[in-house]
Amino acid sequence: MQNLKKVFCAAGLCLLVSGFVFAHETFTIPGETSADYKAGDTATIIGVSSHYFAVGEEIEPPETVEMHVYKNGVKGANLPLEPNRDRLWYEGKYRLSDDTPVIAVFRSIGGYYSILTDGSYADGKRSEVMAANPGKSVQVSRYFTKWGKLYLNPNRNDKTFNQPLGHDFEIVPLNNPADMRRNSRMAIRVLYKGQPWVNGEVKASWDYYDYHTMDVWAHTAKTDAKGEVTFRLDHTNMGKPILWIFQAGDLRKSSGADVDEDNLKATLVFAAK
Repeated sequence: MQNLKKVFCAAGLCLLVSGFVFAHETFTIPGETSADYKAGDTATIIGVSSHYFAVGEEIEPPETVEMHVYKNGVKGANLPLEPNRDRLWYEGKYRLSDDTPVIAVFRSIGGYYSILTDGSYADGKRSEVMAANPGKSVQVSRYFTKWGKLYLNPNRNDKTFNQPLGHDFEIVPLNNPADMRRNSRMAIRVLYKGQPWVNGEVKASWDYYDYHTMDVWAHTAKTDAKGEVTFRLDHTNMGKPILWIFQAGDLRKSSGADVDEDNLKATLVFAAK
């Protein structure tokens, strides 16, 4: 996985979009694709901002991102992050003190951007952008924030895997990731501020599915009245663990001042055997 990603970046397929990260996804992935991290292991956890899963496109400013680990539902301290300027992502280190399952989260803390009527983009709320661009008009101003969840070492005996972490926008697995095999069915629930996200589009795919085209996913489905949707994991890696990825994005009228819409995104990643 690591070498292939480097090749794509070197080939120029990683688009560098300076300043604007509104269209990117935020992914949290393991340094090694394994379903068997255990006590004593030190895991490299990668935070990626990209249109292409697991292929870094941009290192966001360090003050705009954070990474932490949840254990028994409790949020730990932020992990120190090191930028990998070759791969265009952040890396954090986490030592598993025991076999308790943990969830790693890489978050793009968020900010504001505006789309002008001429099709250009600028950082900031409506009034800020108009003041900085005299003679131009703002089509829409948005607030954005993103969360990426990684089930690092799922355990079949874990009773907390389906507990929400309290993010404003969140994908929650209803089946234990530790049980996922080829042709397993993974049910997930999407929550917006703790409530079911109804009739929203959820996408699913696996690592290596397509690095050439932005925003291409193997499966797409809509959530039901409970905010739930189910996908069949129809691809594996010759008996080796492979990362499965789920994505949802919400765009709605904002209640904030001087901004029109809120743009929230969430991803969920785990290794299926």
